[in-house]
Amino acid sequence: MKSRKVIFVLVLMLSLSIPTAFSANDNFSVDYTFDYLLMDGQWVMEDTFFQNIEGEPMVPYYPAAILLPQGADVKDVKVKTSAPLVQKGFEIPWGQPPCTFSDEPVMVGKNEEIYSSDNDYPGKLFEVVSVESFRGFQILNVILYPVQYKPKSGTVKFYENMTVEVKFGKAMKNKLYRGLTGDKATVAGFVDNPETLGTYEDEPALLQTEEYIIITDDTMASTFQTLADWKANFVNGTGVYTVSWIYSNYTGVDNAEKVRNFIIDMYQNHGTLYVLMGGDIAAVPYRGFYIYAGGYTDYDMLADMYFRCLDGTFNDDGDSRWAEPNDGVDWYPEVAVGRASCQTVTEAQAFVNKVIVYEQAEKPERALLHQSRVLSGNIPDSRCLAWNCDDWLPPSYYCDYVFEEDPGGVPKSRWISQWAAHPLVVAHIGHGSSTAYYINYQKDIGTVTWYNSDVATLTNTFWPWTTSVACHSGNIETNDCLAETYVKDPDNGAIAVIYNDNYGWFMTSDACALSGEFCEMEFRACWSDGYEKFGDLLNQALSYMIPSAQTDPYYRWCFYERNLVGDPESPCLTVREEQQASITITHPPDGAVVSGTVLITTETYGIDTVEFYIDGVLKYTDTTDPFSWSWDTTQYTNGLHTILVKGYYQGVFKDDDSVTVYVNNAPEPYLKITNPKHGETVSGTVLVTTKTEGIDLVVFYLNGKAVYKTESYPFLWKWNTKKYENGDYELTAEGYQGNEPVAKDSIKVKVENPDEYSLGLFSLLLLFLIPARMKKR
Repeated sequence: MKSRKVIFVLVLMLSLSIPTAFSANDNFSVDYTFDYLLMDGQWVMEDTFFQNIEGEPMVPYYPAAILLPQGADVKDVKVKTSAPLVQKGFEIPWGQPPCTFSDEPVMVGKNEEIYSSDNDYPGKLFEVVSVESFRGFQILNVILYPVQYKPKSGTVKFYENMTVEVKFGKAMKNKLYRGLTGDKATVAGFVDNPETLGTYEDEPALLQTEEYIIITDDTMASTFQTLADWKANFVNGTGVYTVSWIYSNYTGVDNAEKVRNFIIDMYQNHGTLYVLMGGDIAAVPYRGFYIYAGGYTDYDMLADMYFRCLDGTFNDDGDSRWAEPNDGVDWYPEVAVGRASCQTVTEAQAFVNKVIVYEQAEKPERALLHQSRVLSGNIPDSRCLAWNCDDWLPPSYYCDYVFEEDPGGVPKSRWISQWAAHPLVVAHIGHGSSTAYYINYQKDIGTVTWYNSDVATLTNTFWPWTTSVACHSGNIETNDCLAETYVKDPDNGAIAVIYNDNYGWFMTSDACALSGEFCEMEFRACWSDGYEKFGDLLNQALSYMIPSAQTDPYYRWCFYERNLVGDPESPCLTVREEQQASITITHPPDGAVVSGTVLITTETYGIDTVEFYIDGVLKYTDTTDPFSWSWDTTQYTNGLHTILVKGYYQGVFKDDDSVTVYVNNAPEPYLKITNPKHGETVSGTVLVTTKTEGIDLVVFYLNGKAVYKTESYPFLWKWNTKKYENGDYELTAEGYQGNEPVAKDSIKVKVENPDEYSLGLFSLLLLFLIPARMKKR
């Protein structure tokens, strides 16, 4: 159903009023503002996708991920909009059938019934997809359609503002909720309203933590223990468990479910975040999913999603087909999972050595971005994958564009030399099989196939991670697929691989739709979102595709088949060294303004005793991890004070840390508008700024009407004056302590904007005439 990405600017505002004990009539809303961005001379919109239904108009949509309050049950969802911008005279192109990387494409004409009608298309402003759970946080997935299209008259209606209103009642707390600070930080990274995290209660810290675990067989357990010992330098607790022990201690309909139930237990009770499957499928079981799309069916697609996503059963009807659309499929991953496809102790030792050496290596700022043709004549242009992926790379990175379209194409000698240049990442596009993929398809030198046996000819001494759209190259059930061969090579090859278990898919109008979008989102997750650990990187990339996979079989196919061959906890940007005993103050931060009782928290390694000092005077000694102390600041004068912590191990001093904070108990409330100035004439977007003391919430008013509120210091508001008529306005800011107004300031300004209505409409319409993101190189 859904295809390629376009670019837009999204501004989110939250209107939230949630009582501690709520009823069936409680509600909140999330506001979305769609605006324009000028990129490469085109007016485009970011983070939306084109809907692709065969023969139907390709309108953009935005997948909204809305965090529900803790214990909330959705009763109703409504969407309100601003008045639309309207223009006539345009034809939006229609969708084409998806195609695998092993098929010849089929083209279809437009749906005449739709294109001869003047009814709005898609005829709905939104679609409620589902309510999902991530680590016990409930997430409402809604698809928004900011554009409506009347095909017959070529009329476009664009809604600049859309407000999702959610009515909710009370429900039970999710059983997988742990209340850990790290969980809250993770969910904040992919929901549109992270402010709602304040409704989720904190839970006591776990007594025993094993953030990283390895599941393997009896013969390889001692070998993988070496890796667990290394990881213990960087995570809170590790463990190695054998499948024989798991099978004896956990229940399930088969061994795969027993392993999953073990992972659920470790996640809930020991804080597990990363799971390495330490062995090939003969040693560690897998779950095969049932999936069909475009006339193809896979009854046994290896999907480690089953071990990542811990809600749901994936087989509600109890038949032999797992992960059917109505089978209780869970989409948000609680843990990160990777596979070390080892069959012998020798292979396991090579994998362990490779991971440890890689983690200590310097990471090059270089990317290898490949292109071989997917169809004759390079139509559609498959260079798009390189161009889409490089958009997410920092400016400091050097990109090697290795294209079939270059003179001489891509022979094996060039492929080997480019890997020898030591890229950090390799993105491949082209046809493939379980044990090979094309690096050149037809131009100049004809088809060049890169086989498993060719991996041994590589000469690179730094191991990149690599991603591909190719069919079957990540088919782990095969002994061995190309992905496994890259990682198992002890000297060269790759450190981690994210490939497809079965067919890769694309659109005849866009070589980088479908499978290519998953590759691109992996780049985005790493360099834009900051997820450098391979398992987290894959999980974050998949999170962007959840609504599409829930509503479209082709995206569902692509979603199921993305697996990681490699260690899920290995970071691809950081150089690791064995940790020395250390202590760091984690709260409060340096320079913070504090009052009342403040909990001083620390992060330690190799420490068994911590002393807490205020202004050089010892105040408290803690011998229990996690080391903390509650400081009553009311016993100190307002002003600067120094917190010092000293860490010891077996009575020997190891490390210390200090921060300086400003104690400010019961300040006199004060608020003043500092920009704009009284009597000033303003236009466009104006940043309204304030200076405050003793204020924790500010509400802004225009001519007495509340227009914006914020709890975030320094209490700013971006005022888009173009939404208001020209004229005189009284701008007021009112400050609150708790629920009580305590300070206020008002100024008078004049709004004076030129008439830009017609130019804005013309810019909007370019969205439908020029494909976004395609660049000439």
